[in-house]
Amino acid sequence: MIDLDPRLRDKRRRLSRMRSIATGLLILMLGLLALALAFRARWPALDWLAAFAEAATVGAVADWFAVVALFRRPLGLPIPHTALIPRNKDRIGAELGRFIEQHFLTPENVAGKLAELDPVGRGARWLSLPVNRRGVAARLGEALPSLLAALDDAEIERLIGGAVTRRLGEIDLGRIAGAVLDFLTEDRRHQVLLDQALALVAGWLDRNRVLILARFSEQSSFTPRFVDGYIVKRFVDGAIDLIGEVAGTPDHELRHRFDRAVRDFVGRLATDPAFRARAEALKHDALRLLAPEQFVATLWRELKRHLAEPVNGAPSPLVNQADRALGHLARSLRDDVELKARVDRAVARLAAGLTGRFRHQVAALISDVVRRWDFREVGERLELEVGRDLQFIRLNGTLVGGLVGLVLHAVLYWTGVGG
Repeated sequence: MIDLDPRLRDKRRRLSRMRSIATGLLILMLGLLALALAFRARWPALDWLAAFAEAATVGAVADWFAVVALFRRPLGLPIPHTALIPRNKDRIGAELGRFIEQHFLTPENVAGKLAELDPVGRGARWLSLPVNRRGVAARLGEALPSLLAALDDAEIERLIGGAVTRRLGEIDLGRIAGAVLDFLTEDRRHQVLLDQALALVAGWLDRNRVLILARFSEQSSFTPRFVDGYIVKRFVDGAIDLIGEVAGTPDHELRHRFDRAVRDFVGRLATDPAFRARAEALKHDALRLLAPEQFVATLWRELKRHLAEPVNGAPSPLVNQADRALGHLARSLRDDVELKARVDRAVARLAAGLTGRFRHQVAALISDVVRRWDFREVGERLELEVGRDLQFIRLNGTLVGGLVGLVLHAVLYWTGVGG
């Protein structure tokens, strides 16, 4: 199969080169051993070379077996405890997932890394550059028409209109009216309203004496007009005098009656079923007249048109608004230390919450991905990553084995055990 990934091709090339070097050294040691054994009768000093080459060969073969046994069966033979990584990939994947979950994906590690990276500060500095800020706003402006076009207007209007209607329908007008009146009666605020109402009534009576006389005369056609005028004048003057008396007397009896009437009305709004039923009926009548769904539909269509359509060939107004908003945000995060600290804490809490919530899923994902790998592919991929370094073990094993062979030969030689 042709591998199109240049990185994998390079790794395979480097691994093949190191294998060739390690195998070549093994062949060299076998050649030196054969030569030393063939000519040591003529040259006894070759015993030292034979000891070195023999031990080096053993070390090279042993390390070759150990390295190969990690990834596959040596020479394809069904030797127990070989092809360790592919045969145990499921367990390795599960352990790897648990290790990452317990030692990497912890709220403390994530919070510490976020504090080190300072994403809020970096983001603020990046957005402080006009070219970056304008680029983000432009991308938003480019994506917005497609996003809006993908939305189902009828569904959006139904959802929002239904939500608005439900929320308005949940409003308790009786309770709200009672709360408003209760607020107005606190600290005798309603008496101030009464004073203003009395002043308006007195002024209206004084300004409309002629109108009142005309209406009174229409209802009393059998009395002379001067009598009607006398009666209306006395009535209006008396009413204005009474209003002035009430306005100038904080403890007037009419004020006490007004207090009792207001308190009684507030109590009835809160508890009287008839009042509450009338308030609910009034609310439903108002909802039918206002038709919130139609209002929401009109508002949504106007908003969509305003956001999506260019103006005189220029981008959507949202682009300029987004540019200004991002600039303000960047300046605020850069200059307001307390604001940046609050945002940092919010980001840290969010990251810690997401980590605590999803780290089990990450561990399970790692385990599942490794479980689905073909065991031959697992061995090949891992060998490509670490196999080149493992070939150095073969090289070291060859040389170290040869040196150990020399040492043992020297010990045997000088003690006389070796002959």
